[in-house]
Amino acid sequence: MSAAAAKTQAERRQDQLLCCVLFSFFVSGAASQPLGSFIPFLRETYGFSYDLSGVLLSCQSVGNLISVLLAGFLPLWLGRRRAVLATAVWMMVAYLIFAAGLGAAPLLVAAFLMTGVARGGNSNFANTMISTLPGDKATRGYNLLHGCFAVGALLSPLLLVFCAGRWPGFGWRLMAGLLCLVCLSQLIVYARMPLPAEPPRKGVRSADRSFLKVKQFWLGSAMLLFYISAEYAIVGWLVTYFQDMGILDASWSQLMNSLLWLVIFIGRMIGAAITGKVSRNKLLLLDGAGFFACFLVMFFSRTPAPIILGLVGVGLFMATIYPTAFAFGSDCIRGNDLGCSIMIFTGSVGGIITPFLVGQVAERAGIQAGMGLVAVLTALLLLSIVLSVLSVKRMDARENKTN
Repeated sequence: MSAAAAKTQAERRQDQLLCCVLFSFFVSGAASQPLGSFIPFLRETYGFSYDLSGVLLSCQSVGNLISVLLAGFLPLWLGRRRAVLATAVWMMVAYLIFAAGLGAAPLLVAAFLMTGVARGGNSNFANTMISTLPGDKATRGYNLLHGCFAVGALLSPLLLVFCAGRWPGFGWRLMAGLLCLVCLSQLIVYARMPLPAEPPRKGVRSADRSFLKVKQFWLGSAMLLFYISAEYAIVGWLVTYFQDMGILDASWSQLMNSLLWLVIFIGRMIGAAITGKVSRNKLLLLDGAGFFACFLVMFFSRTPAPIILGLVGVGLFMATIYPTAFAFGSDCIRGNDLGCSIMIFTGSVGGIITPFLVGQVAERAGIQAGMGLVAVLTALLLLSIVLSVLSVKRMDARENKTN
């Protein structure tokens, strides 16, 4: 086989891998993100308090955290295919519980944990697979990957609103059943998709841990920590915030989640298009400052027009933070399951704490005070981006002097 033919075949395998991963992450977005939109229905049906609602949202993050930790080691024991199947199956089980109308609090806590376990496994697997792609193709792949996630997250709340309006009382359970079937299709793709070569299974001690000494890895992880904290809180509490503040009615509040993810999708497609044309440092600084400013506009406004404009800005600037920050920190962990696991784990810590804290503050001081906590997180995210960019510039300057 000629070198050109071998290159073409390798590119074809990369494209096939990318398509499968993009579909699987679309399903992950469709299934894991609408839980915030399900909360009002669960509260209405089962009489949940703010406290319990916050616990449920945090349970997803706990499950995600557990799974992300396991996902770094499971491939060393089971191989990548069996590892991702072992975690992804629980999303289908969780939505089966929702669809069945089983409303006991302990059972729903377990179901939210299951969604987190599946989300964490999907995320680690997808990001690891994208990291195996070469150069700019990997950076573009991260934006496409999270763009597909945004499409799923955009469509699910819309379908939920349609089902709830078309079949009042049980439409949300019908939507849960549909998501259960969608999760089944994801498992079929995982079982059949081609996978790149992986390291021999020699146990945990054989894992490459050299990335732990690389400063850029931890800088990227810090940005992910504050971003995930803000994203989980916004997505989990946005609908409840608009409804309980009386700013928007119930239907419009539900649609705001879809609007947010529509803008995020558009932003991530723009990010994929400008990869290689705009430096990561400039993009991160622009996104961090824009995210902070637009969230403040949304938070302090009390009429629909500026709130919607602020939300559009929030989604647009949020869009490329995660993929760009992940690409920033993942240069030193290409194809490393453990490295991707630890990086996602670091970011996921905030996803556990923040929704719970917002619920606690909201129960005691009102939902506006709870969302005020998110404003603080957007400021901390901007600060972490500025520190990361400055640190990398200093490292580059030292390397240039040495050379």
